[in-house]
Amino acid sequence: MLKLTSISHNILIMAVYRAPTGNFNLFFKRLDEILKSFYRADSKLILCGDINVDYFAEDEKKRQLNAMLLAYNLVSIVHFPTRTQGSSSTAIDNIFLDTNTFPNYTISPLYKRTS
Repeated sequence: MLKLTSISHNILIMAVYRAPTGNFNLFFKRLDEILKSFYRADSKLILCGDINVDYFAEDEKKRQLNAMLLAYNLVSIVHFPTRTQGSSSTAIDNIFLDTNTFPNYTISPLYKRTS
């Protein structure tokens, strides 16, 4: 986690990784504990990373994660594929932020050129 402090703002940037074969319930519990310990109403929080929960799929892991993050006013802002392999695309890397705190943001994919 990185904490940026200025006279008018406290910004916390937290990067996380969850292994695809990792225990989701343990990850979920620990992430909630960490967020509880660092979250403050006067801080601006950005959570990002490779969480290996596909945001293109509607499943229980996504619903649980969204519900927990919403308690911290965090919502997913990545709405494009973050992994493409053959004809398959997923959105397993994500950025979550409070869009009321950060109303003016831009996010777009960076494509690697192939020759």
